[in-house]
Amino acid sequence: MIKSRIRGGQGVSRRLREIQQRLTDQKRVYVGLPEGSGNSEDGTPLVVIGAINEFGGTINHPGGTKYGYRNRQEAEDGKVRFLKDGQGFMVLGETGPHKITIPERSFLRVPLRANQKEFAKAFRQIMPKVARGELTIEQALDQIGAKAASVSQEAISAGIGPPNADSTVRQKGSSKPLIRDGHLRQAITWVIKNPKELS
Repeated sequence: MIKSRIRGGQGVSRRLREIQQRLTDQKRVYVGLPEGSGNSEDGTPLVVIGAINEFGGTINHPGGTKYGYRNRQEAEDGKVRFLKDGQGFMVLGETGPHKITIPERSFLRVPLRANQKEFAKAFRQIMPKVARGELTIEQALDQIGAKAASVSQEAISAGIGPPNADSTVRQKGSSKPLIRDGHLRQAITWVIKNPKELS
């Protein structure tokens, strides 16, 4: 706990600069999906799903996915769908090797950058409390981390463009990406570490 008595505007400014320097040298808050965040329902690590959505990517699919009609009505309507193994009314064929392009849907960088002024404002409000010994540096960073994680989660709930493809909407029931599997949204958190621990 930092305990100090500060008098005068220059003293306060100097002390806040010192605390800020100590803070950035010794501790930083990292927001996102830390190692060990868990897996999605199909077993894929959430950090992999998060990275693919955050930066986009290309999957080299080996092919072999069957397609056809799921039931008699869809056959009459001419609606061709991908079919799970052992399911479907009529199999028409299967896909060959192909690339699947996943667009970038940043749920971290874009919303966090868009709210930089809010984070700066919160930081300015918290730092005098650290200077007065009302909060530790870790507690201050904890508040900023909680705010940042909340911003990211709210961005997912609001919907991150581009919207899901029509085929994905039919499968998942929503045009909003990252909504159906709530595991990723819930796993977004923050950790406080010394930057040297990451190198």
